[in-house]
Amino acid sequence: MGSVASRWLVPAVVVITGAAVAAGMVGRAVYSRPAEAQGSPAVPSSSVAGPVPGTSEVRLSPDSFTHPDRTSVQRVLQSYFDSINTLDFAAWRSVVSARRVSSTVESAWIAAYETTRDGSVVVQRVESDVVGRRLRVLISFVSTQDVSKAPPALPEPCIRWRVVYVLVWEGGELKVDEAPENRNPQMEKC
Repeated sequence: MGSVASRWLVPAVVVITGAAVAAGMVGRAVYSRPAEAQGSPAVPSSSVAGPVPGTSEVRLSPDSFTHPDRTSVQRVLQSYFDSINTLDFAAWRSVVSARRVSSTVESAWIAAYETTRDGSVVVQRVESDVVGRRLRVLISFVSTQDVSKAPPALPEPCIRWRVVYVLVWEGGELKVDEAPENRNPQMEKC
């Protein structure tokens, strides 16, 4: 019986090894940098080069390039930050969830963002929940604003942010939602 088991051991190891190599090659092909993503991956940086807040282009980190919804994430966040930078409430309303729209008063939104300029936005990571209905997106960006409009915890004219935004699918489109994850940003003075 021992010789029968040893005769099957070598072919079994060869088959398992071959399957692992094939799976690795398929994974590499599936998760390679996609041609349809806009721009190039952002290089993580601890400082902003040039004038703050930096470019208004939303960029993807090498890690976020691997997510299948990267293009939709980049598109909705570009519109989101553009609407803040141009103080366009209607545009902002079109890229946030119905729940978020219903809890936001236009005059309060304008007052909160009237001096804000966001830039150097990098999507660091995108994670899907189990059923694929929500995405958790880790973002870093720089904001400039009048000190009176800055967060009370950090009354500065220039802030580096690391936040998690939750995006949800509504009507076949990604929308920026209000969620507990959004409420604990990390921030530091530029």
